[in-house]
Amino acid sequence: MKCPFCNLEMMEGYLKAGRYVQFQEMENGRKGNQYLVAKSFMGDAKMEGYLCPSCRKVILDIPLVEEPPRR
Repeated sequence: MKCPFCNLEMMEGYLKAGRYVQFQEMENGRKGNQYLVAKSFMGDAKMEGYLCPSCRKVILDIPLVEEPPRR
């Protein structure tokens, strides 16, 4: 896959974390909603995606997690 920022080839792989991967929204410098992006009951939550080593950007496929955002 070509990087949409620098047009160089990206590396395919996955990002892994502990049990949960969460995204913290920021609204005017304050914490907003928190979204559960990935989870694993046994640890090592994984999200498939691409890494551009040149411009240091990551593009991820976020799995569907049936959980509403939290504050």
